[in-house]
Amino acid sequence: MPEFKTVLYENLTPEIVRVRMNRPEARNAQDLQLTRDLNDAFDHANQDDEVKVIILSGEGPHFNSGHDMRGGTGLGFNDVRPVGTWANFDLEGAEGAMAKEEEIYLQMCRRWRNLPKPMIAEVHGKTIAGGLMLAWVCD
Repeated sequence: MPEFKTVLYENLTPEIVRVRMNRPEARNAQDLQLTRDLNDAFDHANQDDEVKVIILSGEGPHFNSGHDMRGGTGLGFNDVRPVGTWANFDLEGAEGAMAKEEEIYLQMCRRWRNLPKPMIAEVHGKTIAGGLMLAWVCD
């Protein structure tokens, strides 16, 4: 199983996995590391034939407080691994930054929305801005 810095991966039963965002000190705000960890956790659950359902939840009092505007856990845009067909990461200025933003947030959410296994959002507390994108990818 992959190692995660910002996600807890729990096998509730052989058929049910809970992927829990684990940044309660930041109200589970989404930074690059959390996005990468969520993607890896969803991939791991999706590739496990025993898993039938994925639950997405958040540690602490809130589900998710949106995008982390403080920079989060230290990954930068240069650490982004593309998973879609988006390009132009190497362009200077706003054009390159927007290409990365699109890949990191929009394309990841589209990818997760299309996972073949049902996903349930276990929403609690507050869910703000970009946190809604995470809830919306679930069934």
